[in-house]
Amino acid sequence: MGGIAGIIRFDGQTVRVADEDNMIGLLSHRGTVTAQPIENGILLAFDNKQEANLTTSTYAVADADLFAHTTDQPFTTNFAQSGPASFTDLNADFAVAIWDTNSHTLVCGRDALGVKPLYYVYQSGRFFAFASEIKALLALHEVVVRPNEHKFREYLTWTTTYVPYSAETFYESIYSVLPGHSVQVDAQGLTVRPYWQIDYQKYSSLRHPDEYASAFRESFTKAIDHRILGKKQVGAHLSGGLDSSSVSAVAQFLLKQQQRTDLHTFNIDTGLASTDESTYVRAFINKWQPRHHTIRPNADVLKSVLAINSLFDRPDHFVIPSSFHIGVSEEARQLGCDTLLTGHDGDSVIATGFDFLDELLDTEDWARLQVACHQYIDHRYPPDFMTNPPRLTNERQFEAYALTVLGTNLKKRLNEQSTGSFLAMLRRQKQLFGLSTAGILVYFSKRLTAKLTHRAQLDHAFSPDFKQRVFPSPQLSTEPMTTALSEGRVVPVKQILNTTNVICNEQLNHIGAHYGHPYSFPFFDKYVVELGLSTPLEICFDKGRGRGLIRNGLTTILPPEIVTRSTKANFVEYGNVSARQLYTATVEQFASGAHPIWGVVDRQVFTKIVAVVFDSKLPVTRKTRYNWLLSRIIYLALWLGSLQKVS
Repeated sequence: MGGIAGIIRFDGQTVRVADEDNMIGLLSHRGTVTAQPIENGILLAFDNKQEANLTTSTYAVADADLFAHTTDQPFTTNFAQSGPASFTDLNADFAVAIWDTNSHTLVCGRDALGVKPLYYVYQSGRFFAFASEIKALLALHEVVVRPNEHKFREYLTWTTTYVPYSAETFYESIYSVLPGHSVQVDAQGLTVRPYWQIDYQKYSSLRHPDEYASAFRESFTKAIDHRILGKKQVGAHLSGGLDSSSVSAVAQFLLKQQQRTDLHTFNIDTGLASTDESTYVRAFINKWQPRHHTIRPNADVLKSVLAINSLFDRPDHFVIPSSFHIGVSEEARQLGCDTLLTGHDGDSVIATGFDFLDELLDTEDWARLQVACHQYIDHRYPPDFMTNPPRLTNERQFEAYALTVLGTNLKKRLNEQSTGSFLAMLRRQKQLFGLSTAGILVYFSKRLTAKLTHRAQLDHAFSPDFKQRVFPSPQLSTEPMTTALSEGRVVPVKQILNTTNVICNEQLNHIGAHYGHPYSFPFFDKYVVELGLSTPLEICFDKGRGRGLIRNGLTTILPPEIVTRSTKANFVEYGNVSARQLYTATVEQFASGAHPIWGVVDRQVFTKIVAVVFDSKLPVTRKTRYNWLLSRIIYLALWLGSLQKVS
């Protein structure tokens, strides 16, 4: 599986044997340990991944999956040439710690997308310790286990924007190495710097959509081939969507080509019609004949959440409880899978391209925007994927969608232009797009209703005391780096590198380590990411289909039903079911007013959230954020309760 840990002392003391033993014991599930003593410290590598470069007097331990081998000692050799900047050249998922004997400096680094977790604790002038899991740091005798209430604000606040990944964890004094960053520490202090650079010019010679599609097929195939190399039993998530189907199809194609054991595919069946993707799963099975397994989520939702809280050393992150992933992992372990491929968040890397419409808006290319809107609605109905909407004619569909696209730009234009210029532009757009007065009035009425509805909804449930006691504070995060990398680009890096994506990566890593099959993310391959960020939006838009790189690049590998698919499963109903199950199973545990959750959450607001979640008269589509809030509050309550017991 792989993992790393270590302690460096700056106060002249030796590392306590008990601390070393505790770290080894708590990470033993990550593989056989090898130890590298260094001056006033110890480096630990699980699964025998360490380097000792006597020429450069450097030592490294790494939890690394390398996808392009350039040297026998990739970390110490490259580090000697260009320091932490060398990390950006690696096509790898990694967490690494490098000790430079000459400078008495330790440098920790982490891959750009945060696939491999790495945490640390630093006490100035005393010691620095790092580990692949937080539990190994909590066991150190000098670490005080204290919850970080500032993290609760981020965790329990509903937001519609990308939240940058921060270095803070749910424990005070314990931090996470930021993806795409290095942490350098010596006796004088600690410094955090970004190293990630994106080669936007790598694909600058491509011109035609077919060239981009071909480049994606090549890069994506190599990414998966590297990830299944040497694996005996390969597993993969298969939902029937574009991302998981692409991963599974290419993996099975390669396994058959290499005359290896067929792919194990895992599909989740919730038993609800709204999440049923069996039509697409069957199409995949008919084409590729994998060894398929249908998994039902673990019936004991509470047990799964408690397991994740324990494995992950923090509250569960997934909106839908991790009974999904626990169920798959239990089955995969029985089958002997030694890796699990996932298409997790492929749509951030290989984008839909629907931002192309915003690009046309910004350039006021009204004629092309009109064509693009028609192309979009020709490929899907309804435009917003809502469940069972009333049927509209194509003309009304176009008008409704065009107004949605134009409407996002109206407020900006109103602020930038005089009233006369704004009204003149509005009249012109009405004429060009053939918009009716009635349609415009309906649109603005819906916008106003949605705005009022949003104002009436809850974004959090914090108690007055908590809000007064715990103020929002600036945090060390990935935001400065993603802002710099996105400058002048139409596709922002923050859509890939954000809290939701990185925390999911970390959580799956912990699950995989526990069950013995590491998760691997082909869409987060260095070259796939660079291609996705370098592809023009119009090519991604693909005349209204979206996801042009996948649909055109894998058109012969994917079943036609999946290539042309424009819908998505709706998990809101299942989210409501699981939230109600979780509340029913836990309500007695934190009914007491003495439970620590009531130092964070207002009980009256919590009661309102519960009422909405259980309201049978309220449409399930209006419960999304309340399902989320209720689940998150319970996750945190369970974690606080377990922390209290440990203390």
